[in-house]
Amino acid sequence: MSLERRWTCLCLCGTGLLALAACASSVESLQSASAMSIGNNTRPANVTVSNVQRGATKVTWTATLPGGASYSCEADDMVRRPYCFRR
Repeated sequence: MSLERRWTCLCLCGTGLLALAACASSVESLQSASAMSIGNNTRPANVTVSNVQRGATKVTWTATLPGGASYSCEADDMVRRPYCFRR
């Protein structure tokens, strides 16, 4: 395999991995993670997500409920271990 083909393959694989990581922290997944962490029978559809900051190993965001309660949330890059605390 030529060096050019290897470079093209590497670029395509890297782009695919980035796309998968972005999907893991979609608004819908952040709403679900927020509802799970907040508890109290919170429904994901009732959570408004804002201020999303994606890093190499974690994602942070603000979750707001209809009553005005606001939570600071964070999770790993695949949104596996969400943690939200009231602001």
